[in-house]
Amino acid sequence: MSEAEALLISMAIEGPVAFVLVSLARWPNRGPLHAGLASMVATAVTHPQMWTLAIWSYGRFPYWPAILSIEALVVVVEAALIAWMARLTLARAGAVSLVANSASFLIGLWLTA
Repeated sequence: MSEAEALLISMAIEGPVAFVLVSLARWPNRGPLHAGLASMVATAVTHPQMWTLAIWSYGRFPYWPAILSIEALVVVVEAALIAWMARLTLARAGAVSLVANSASFLIGLWLTA
């Protein structure tokens, strides 16, 4: 899978997941659409760096610790971006980021298996 394909798939998964989560939770924010779009923008911001870091780390560190560490860093950075863009609290944006990134990570594993 190319980096562009992975980015588009991630955005296509994470945006709707964030939208649904914020819709169901009814948290005060700029609205579910903003949360979904914020998640997609955050993914677009972090994905190129994550991809580059993943490629760099594969030969240097064991696969699972490297990829899980990178994903954890992405969740934190994207949470901050989502909180800012969607006007969610940092804790709620963290939950959105964790759920959305977990969904795209697991679907990505399934697609590449």
